[in-house]
Amino acid sequence: MNDTAIKLSGQTLSHCEYKVIARPYDDTKNDITINYGAPVTFEDKTNIDGDFCKVTCYDSNSKPVYNNLHAHIKLKVNKLKTNLSTDKKNPNVLIIGLDSMSRLNMIRRMPQTYKYLTDNLDALVYKGFNSVGDCSMSNLYPMLMGLTDWYVDGSKYFFDPMPLIWKNYSRKGYVTMYSEDEPQYGTFNYMTKGFRDPPSDHYQRPFWLSLDDNDVINSLLSPVWQMAENSGMKFGKTSVFCFGRTPKHLLMLNYFHQFVKQYSKIPKFAFIWNNQLAHEWLNMVQIADDDYENVIKQMDKEGSLENTFLVVMGDHGHRFDWIRHTLIGRVEERMPFLAIVPPKWFKDKHPAAYEKLKTNTERLLSPYDLYEFLTDIYNNDYRDRAKPNQNGAPKRLSLFGSIPKTRSCHEAHIKEHFCACYGTKNIRVDSDTVKILANYIIEQINLETGRDRMKCAILKQNMVKTAYKIISGTQGQFEQYVVVVETVPGKGLFEATLKHYGDNVIELGGEISRINKYGNQSICTNIKALRKYCYCQQNVGGRELL
Repeated sequence: MNDTAIKLSGQTLSHCEYKVIARPYDDTKNDITINYGAPVTFEDKTNIDGDFCKVTCYDSNSKPVYNNLHAHIKLKVNKLKTNLSTDKKNPNVLIIGLDSMSRLNMIRRMPQTYKYLTDNLDALVYKGFNSVGDCSMSNLYPMLMGLTDWYVDGSKYFFDPMPLIWKNYSRKGYVTMYSEDEPQYGTFNYMTKGFRDPPSDHYQRPFWLSLDDNDVINSLLSPVWQMAENSGMKFGKTSVFCFGRTPKHLLMLNYFHQFVKQYSKIPKFAFIWNNQLAHEWLNMVQIADDDYENVIKQMDKEGSLENTFLVVMGDHGHRFDWIRHTLIGRVEERMPFLAIVPPKWFKDKHPAAYEKLKTNTERLLSPYDLYEFLTDIYNNDYRDRAKPNQNGAPKRLSLFGSIPKTRSCHEAHIKEHFCACYGTKNIRVDSDTVKILANYIIEQINLETGRDRMKCAILKQNMVKTAYKIISGTQGQFEQYVVVVETVPGKGLFEATLKHYGDNVIELGGEISRINKYGNQSICTNIKALRKYCYCQQNVGGRELL
């Protein structure tokens, strides 16, 4: 305990107790609930059997005067006995992720972190990194498993059997860590079963669940309070982005930093992903710029990056805030941030591979290529070679290899709807062609929501907001368009890329995107794919929740 802090508080403590926070031993709720251990009394230093605990301290009248959650790294004895050491054959991989972070927004809203990465660490920033889907799952599953999100049905099965890339590292002897805030919206937990067993040696999910459990009102009203704070209003003495006086993103960064320091001599793979800062609002992420810069700077000064591939990235740009309704916002959404800092020795030991890494900052890339990049690090194989996908699908190319300057979105496994390579020109929204395309979009949405028609209302067109013709520079049997329609009820904004053949034959160039917030409009449906399309029948004629 901190005696100085106790004196400054003016409190006279009788004793303190802690309860270990752990996952339950229940095959159905392992990843969605938590257990608190029996209270253990302590008066000074104590060893805690686990990474997370809830601490309560009492005064002489047995009144609680301190309540807090704590996260620390409890070393895994089996990993300390590994024969591996962190060296040039076993470099660390540390991935720091920010949801909804485009390259341009990183430059705008996290300038200090960006400057430290590029000026001090000579980070390679990839200008052609293109997303392959709307949401985090669509982009992180290809990167972490080499699989498309539709291949994985997490609503029926746990993710444990899936080939997560860090499992390969773990089998090799690496110690692993995974942390992601906003537990109800997690990459492997949004409307899914999550994991039966912890997917990594250190897994911060129980801590985030406990944080919500101990701050229920904040958790329930978080969307409303985030909206208010984004507008400059604040409720109470603290922020929705904090737990007590500590910013939530700092709880993640501190746990991550402890992990890196505690296993300084053991090869490690860490993946941390922050959802809250940037998912809903374009500019809020700027409040964390100092902290992200500081933790990267500290790791650099401590020597933790000497033998490390550091990856800082987003999954896509902003999907819902005002900027998404502009043409530049559409491009930004498809071009997430990606920066890679290789180990200090990599340039000299593997000059050809480093030159490819550098050259590829100007090439078209997808998350599938990142999967190959991570696989090559695991295999300690940095040779230049192409790797065809199964079943003759377009090739996945490692960032250590040659990526053609002329690579197309099709070759990179990027559907037309998400391809940022095309130019566009405005066309009249009241043209006959646009009217036909807009009606087709509405038909396709209603066809999709028909899977749950008892709950989801039939949507109608309110207006066509914008329409563009795609300028691809090639002649084909069809013309391509991007059309945005507003629907009622609910005033949803939907964007689609469409191929228009002769005789009004139309084909979607990928999924239809929702580009404005929908809150609880679709809360009635349990079909994950319908959440962005459905407007609940129960809301028709009334007022939906935020």
